Amino acid sequence: MTDLSAFPIAKRWPAKHPERLQLYSATTPNGVKVSIALEEIGLPYEPHYVDIGKNESWTPEFLSLNPNGKIPAIIDPDGPDGKPI
Repeated sequence: MTDLSAFPIAKRWPAKHPERLQLYSATTPNGVKVSIALEEIGLPYEPHYVDIGKNESWTPEFLSLNPNGKIPAIIDPDGPDGKPI
């Protein structure tokens, strides 16, 4: 099983399927584009809703993944050398 414990965001939005891409997004035009692309490509992913209305993209956990505080953000559990990125 893939270990995502090195990512603080995984504590706030725990992965039920850590072997899949982890998508942190919202139902905005930019957020939806990535989920549509992943569906069309057929890549398995697990979505996590980031409530930008509650400034969740500005929490320390989210900023640790994307310092710009913008959605969407993704963790690939099968990155270079098989390590999550």
